[in-house]
Amino acid sequence: MAAIHNKVVYGGPALCIPAHLNFGQHILDTFKTICEEEADRVAIINGETGENTTYIKLLQDLVDFGTGLKKLGVKRGDIVALCSENRTEYLVAGIAAITCGACITPLSTHYTKDEMIHALNISKPNILISSEVVNQASYSTFKSSPFIKTVIQLNGVPKESNVLSYKDIAIPTSIQDYEVADVQGWTDVCYLLYSSGTTGLPKGVMLTHVNVLYSVSNFSVEDGSYPDLILLTIVPWYHAYGLMSTVNYLACKKKLVYLTGFNPHTYLNAIQEYKVNVLLAVPPIVVYLGKSPLTSKYDLSSVLIVFCGAAPLTSETISDALKSLPSCLGVFQAYGMTETSLAATTDKDFEKSKSGSAGYPINGVKAKVVDIETRQKLDCYESGEVCLKGPVTMKGYAGNDAATRDIFDEEGYLKTGDIGYYDKDGCFFVIDRLKELIKYKSNQVPPAEVESVLLECPGVAECAVVGAPDEAAGELPTAFVVPKQNARLTHKEVIEFAASRLSYHKRLHGGVIFVDSIPKNPSGKILRRVLRQQLAQKQKSKI
Repeated sequence: MAAIHNKVVYGGPALCIPAHLNFGQHILDTFKTICEEEADRVAIINGETGENTTYIKLLQDLVDFGTGLKKLGVKRGDIVALCSENRTEYLVAGIAAITCGACITPLSTHYTKDEMIHALNISKPNILISSEVVNQASYSTFKSSPFIKTVIQLNGVPKESNVLSYKDIAIPTSIQDYEVADVQGWTDVCYLLYSSGTTGLPKGVMLTHVNVLYSVSNFSVEDGSYPDLILLTIVPWYHAYGLMSTVNYLACKKKLVYLTGFNPHTYLNAIQEYKVNVLLAVPPIVVYLGKSPLTSKYDLSSVLIVFCGAAPLTSETISDALKSLPSCLGVFQAYGMTETSLAATTDKDFEKSKSGSAGYPINGVKAKVVDIETRQKLDCYESGEVCLKGPVTMKGYAGNDAATRDIFDEEGYLKTGDIGYYDKDGCFFVIDRLKELIKYKSNQVPPAEVESVLLECPGVAECAVVGAPDEAAGELPTAFVVPKQNARLTHKEVIEFAASRLSYHKRLHGGVIFVDSIPKNPSGKILRRVLRQQLAQKQKSKI
């Protein structure tokens, strides 16, 4: 239970952190300690190739590459961009840059040319580190940037004469002799990540060294009872969830297995082969675990815990997934956003976890729920916008003072743009995104609520609900549905199923559209904007 005073939920006293340190110093110190305790302890495994890297190898590579970056002139205040699929060298390069005092900014490998240019114009990196496949696709874009002075390729042999090789940059250096650059923890930016916030185009989220140190310290507190777990992650490291959870868990002495993408057989085989204990998942994976018959063909008995982020899960989805995981203690959700350095609320006690909840505010974090219109604080069980405050909240948006002002309220709370409520114990439940609410005849329709009902419909594998513009009603709730394989599902069946379980204004007045897949971003969030565009095109074709 959390403390609730004057309609504010308190997560408890703030953790003590080494706020004077460069985050890179903290990582190096932690790795040194791990190596002293167990010299050959494995840190990370490529689940597709089987290649493993020990903590001592990771530490030595960090020092060698950091020395090479210093020779190139990388220093405090520089911006180093990273653009690559998940690979061990990515982590080495990123942490090494931080030890030099630089800020790292991960770029999505799926960016279009315009999206890449938009991100580069925000961060203005002077060095870019990328993989061979990314260079082949985007080098011309990198070359045209007025900011990028140096490009380093992580793997393969660079085809461009002015691109440097990762291996050639590294300079053999004594671990004990390596010095980490000093920083001002409260103001110097460690990670520059990209998020749309509550609205608009992607913005550059500035997370300071203190933000990131606090995040990793919270991981240590939450995870201290399970020192020898083996984790499996599939979330891309250019995403806040993927990067921060991976680095944070390495700092907690964990062994991580990683994949570069989701292939059902590869994913399930990795669990079986490496006897994975913890799955770092996104909602589509949890849905898959609950619905795919393929899970019965693999030994998944090693899985004890599933952590899921990026979007809320229903109790039904969690229950279905647990049926495929015979030894699993539960599917636990954390809640946060890029602007809150990852998790701001989490399940603190597995035995007292509330299914479908986002848990309680972490230590040092205050949370409130406010009325969307009046901005007045609401009491327990009253739904409104969730707002957060504490050492995890970002410094602001890079080069965008107006957006920074807009996302913080008059009390200094970060406005999440998420709709939710807390119960009498201070446990939070996130219902939906504020900007994704459908307005049917002035009634609010949370898409996630409708989707949770549709997922119970026999024959429905996946679904997403958006509002179709309508002159009379405002918006008509419309469902995009992926039928299960070999299911003979009809539009009428889905509509009637929803009607039998939802109040009138939440029913599928816009109908049902069968599709082969639901568009999502790499972290698993449904791309409702894409679905709205598809609806608009369908309406135009009828005119």
